[in-house]
Amino acid sequence: MAVSAILLPISILSFAIIYWLGSAFLNHWHHERTRAKLGCPPMKRYPSWDKLLGLDFVYAMFKALKENRFLEFQTETYSARGSKVWTANFMGNRMIYSSEPANMKAMSTSHRDSFAVEPIRVANGAITPFTGRGVSSSDGAKWHFSRGLVKPYFERAAFSNLERLSAHVDRLISKIPTDGSTVDMQPLFQRWFLDTSTEFLFGQTVNSLDNPERDWPHRDMVTVMRGLRLRLQLSSFLFLHRDKEWFAACKRIHGFLERYIDRAYQQVEDEGKTGKSATNVNGEPRTDFLWTIARHVPDKLELRTQLTGVWIPSNETTSIHMSHALFALARHPGVVEKLRKEILDYGDKALTFEGLRSMNYLRWTVNETHRLYPVSLQTVRSCVKDTTLPTGGGEDGTEPIFCAKGDIVHCNRYLMHRDPDLWGTDAEEFRPERWEHARPMWNFVPFGGGPRICPAHVMVDTECSYAMVSLLQRFKAVEARDDEPYTAVMRVGPSNKNGCRVAFVLA
Repeated sequence: MAVSAILLPISILSFAIIYWLGSAFLNHWHHERTRAKLGCPPMKRYPSWDKLLGLDFVYAMFKALKENRFLEFQTETYSARGSKVWTANFMGNRMIYSSEPANMKAMSTSHRDSFAVEPIRVANGAITPFTGRGVSSSDGAKWHFSRGLVKPYFERAAFSNLERLSAHVDRLISKIPTDGSTVDMQPLFQRWFLDTSTEFLFGQTVNSLDNPERDWPHRDMVTVMRGLRLRLQLSSFLFLHRDKEWFAACKRIHGFLERYIDRAYQQVEDEGKTGKSATNVNGEPRTDFLWTIARHVPDKLELRTQLTGVWIPSNETTSIHMSHALFALARHPGVVEKLRKEILDYGDKALTFEGLRSMNYLRWTVNETHRLYPVSLQTVRSCVKDTTLPTGGGEDGTEPIFCAKGDIVHCNRYLMHRDPDLWGTDAEEFRPERWEHARPMWNFVPFGGGPRICPAHVMVDTECSYAMVSLLQRFKAVEARDDEPYTAVMRVGPSNKNGCRVAFVLA
């Protein structure tokens, strides 16, 4: 009896190992057979000694993240392969890494039906403790519904009523020392964005610039975003994530959003009873994003999902981009001089969308910041049916590559934007003048591309442009007050570990 009790679990474990190894062998055999049938040569591979789970590659990546060397790790691993497309085993999952524009284009347009986001974000539970199937995490009919809610509002907000930014920018400028002393603009930009986004999304700003203690939603979202990146990378080993503070931060953000949601539903009900239009606390009619979609989404959890689905990709997008821009400007006084001249030439006219777009050097500066410091490093998709992508196979890397169902494809825009083959020998330099003649297509995709391009992409550039013009109307120069290199701390996107420490010179 005792012998049987010992042998049974051993037998079960042995069977499980044999079954797993057999499944892995059959999967590899099917992959190679289909690849050959489609005429796709092999890709370069990460030289992992762990052929089963690729734990050495996993360790190297997580070590780079812990040491804030993730961007350098990207550059080094691609360079070591001698190819812009390669594959690796990551915790038993086949990963394909690419910095080829042609693959980014195909995955986003012509081949987009072969790729999806739900399997790697929702189906595996990576993001579901915080959000569900929203505009940035769903496919098919659900994505079309979410996109239909979100896109029209973001497009309208990008072009109309830029005066909504005026009071927030005035508060931002009021926090900047005028005596030439050092200020870290990164936390100021973060609070500025929290203020503008809460007013834009919910019709009521938290005004954290004047009340710093109210910036706790931003701090909690930093925790949420950092945890989401880890959960997305853990993939099949998601059960290892047991961060109590992360779950607590998710709960606090849910409570924060639900207060706005309850108020919106109550106003919808009151409006139906009285016939009077709902107003904000300032007495103005409600036109915010939450109010616009609340009447179309009667389920509270679904409405919260739509809000968090917007807040995840947009969280800090503008503030990080502005910090990156100022970081670069402070190190290039000649660019500041040219930019300010263009701004002064614009005169005292109202800052409209058309007016901002008419400033070419401003637009070049915004683009150059996106190119060198993209706020989102990669477009990642799960392959949902066997397909091919245009390039990266064979010894010279020019042949098509095979993507099998279940593969996860990473298109790396950070490396694409710095590729000297695409941008010239000065690709690593901050030089807005390159945009006078640059005609970028799929080699410049800071917000992705195709139907799934970020719906807020025009608004991000518009808000950043508005703030930068306002700053340089007030100040004539920006000086760097640290000599630290750009060091990326990774949440879902990168921000500078050392902040943005500068000094402003009054005009």
